[in-house]
Amino acid sequence: MNRYIAVNRYIAVACVLAAGLALPACQTSQSRQAELAQICSNPYNRQPGNLYFSECQAIAPSSNQQLQQDYQQGAPTGDE
Repeated sequence: MNRYIAVNRYIAVACVLAAGLALPACQTSQSRQAELAQICSNPYNRQPGNLYFSECQAIAPSSNQQLQQDYQQGAPTGDE
């Protein structure tokens, strides 16, 4: 019987340790917003087709003029 109690204690300790290690991996919304603000300050990350484009658009949408410029820069030229 004592062996089962010891095993249960080890399992409980392992669960507490796992939860303690997982908590710092969680990101708060404030830290995510700060990280995105830094990422989106780079003009390359605000270009259509970039991995961060939709997230950057969500926090600070491009102006109509910027969207038109991005479209024209990415449009095929017919030279190919």
